Amino acid sequence: MKPISLLLVDDQQLFREGLALILKQHYPMSKLHHAGSGPEALKMLKLHKIDIILLDIGMPEMNGVEAAQQILKDFPETKILVLTQYHGEAMIMHLVQIGVHGFLFKNSGSSEICLAIEKILAGEQFFPATISPALIKKTPVKLNPTITFNKREAEILLFLKMGRSSKEIAERMNLKENTVNSYREDMLQKTKTRNVAELISYAYQNGVLG
Repeated sequence: MKPISLLLVDDQQLFREGLALILKQHYPMSKLHHAGSGPEALKMLKLHKIDIILLDIGMPEMNGVEAAQQILKDFPETKILVLTQYHGEAMIMHLVQIGVHGFLFKNSGSSEICLAIEKILAGEQFFPATISPALIKKTPVKLNPTITFNKREAEILLFLKMGRSSKEIAERMNLKENTVNSYREDMLQKTKTRNVAELISYAYQNGVLG
């Protein structure tokens, strides 16, 4: 395979570095670029010709769904392989609808990652065997991209996903407990969800968590 240029986009540096080591072993002649957010990825695309992006979905500031839509609009020749922990149907269908070229779960093995890259570069789509072909052809559930979370809300959301209490979150973020509760209530209101469980589900389905 000829040398390729890859962009790894994930807000977790450790994950990016681990993935880079795997890819460098399989593609020693490749050029690897890193970005920790959607806006940073868009900047990198202006500076470098990228063949394929490995894109995380759950990122603060600009989530992966928003980033994918912007990339496909501004850089249509660049291929997108989505990486996520989320297995929900609504997200998968929506990603297919907006035009991503492949989808992988973050617990995939290195051989499956490389297979996905090679198929996508060959002009094919790639989806894990656990995803039904019939699902990919369904009409996607409409997501709500108009609702966004600021950086602090996204951070609190991550702690809520881990089951942390308001008191624990306040201590970790150096905030008052009432402030954390206020952020949580604001997020419930803007998403029209009734409790934290529904809020987390909403965040997954709309690409805020991935």
